Amino acid sequence: MHTSEFQNIIQRYFRGQLSDDEYELLTGYLQYPNNRQYFEQAKQEWNQNPELDEIGRKNWTRLEYKINKQKPTIVKMPVTRRIWVQVASVAAILLVGLLLGSVVTYFLSGKQFNQEQLIFETPRGEKSMVTLPDGSEVWLNANSRLVYNSFSANHRQVELKGEAFFKVARNEQAPFVVKTNECSVEVLGTTFNVMAYDEFGRKEITLLSGKVNVQMVGSEQVLKPGQTLILKDQKYQIVEVNAAQASGWVDNKFNFKNIPLSELMQRLQNWYDVDITLDNQTGREVNFTGTFKNEETIWQVLDAIKVYTPIKYDKTELRKITITVK
Repeated sequence: MHTSEFQNIIQRYFRGQLSDDEYELLTGYLQYPNNRQYFEQAKQEWNQNPELDEIGRKNWTRLEYKINKQKPTIVKMPVTRRIWVQVASVAAILLVGLLLGSVVTYFLSGKQFNQEQLIFETPRGEKSMVTLPDGSEVWLNANSRLVYNSFSANHRQVELKGEAFFKVARNEQAPFVVKTNECSVEVLGTTFNVMAYDEFGRKEITLLSGKVNVQMVGSEQVLKPGQTLILKDQKYQIVEVNAAQASGWVDNKFNFKNIPLSELMQRLQNWYDVDITLDNQTGREVNFTGTFKNEETIWQVLDAIKVYTPIKYDKTELRKITITVK
């Protein structure tokens, strides 16, 4: 690729105008250090450009993730006590030091183990799995963020934004706590799912096995297997569910019961890395109930939704779709 062509494709990338073929070309080209250095300089200049909106930042997250999926999937981290981060084959966890401006970063303040913090983040269109130092396994759904603060002998804590499925290694001397911006989930050793996307306006904690204690402002609630706690507007309710369906996304299976169409479209944006505009000129509240697999294309999924929901869709740009409620 000539320099002028490379410059052009970078500028078009920042504006979200690349085709899929050009996107793959750019990803491969940025495997080379000299090209990456040039791209980093262009990115810094673009960051000062008022045209860089939230969509532009998400595009950057997606590209950086794809660039580094070719990195080794097991990374040995240079800290005082050795920690291994294991990543499932479905996606790789990025580490700062592999690249500048990394999507997934870690910060070390001094040399004390208990000061370590790691941030794991998956962009839209991806999901990943990480094994924490205590042996606990966490599956991160698309567009999700997990902050790990070093565990101590009597306390383990992570922070979540988005959605994750946890398989916590049992340790009765050190409770495991998942913090969101509205509640904390405390366990000793169990499997459970936490849905904490801010844009959905609620939090959902679903227990598959064991026991969890959900702590909220002014109250707390212990869940039993097969129960989901739904927290919305600082009020909660507990419902009986098929718990396995709540974590079905780990195996690319999605089950929905009477969810707003707007939420479904937001989920499709995350899973398929597309931008969807929902045009509901009728003003009618439309809900969706159904099941599908993430192995299908976005167009197959939309065609299936059309069978049960009064919508039509149009592809307006490369990764942009308009959904109209009839």
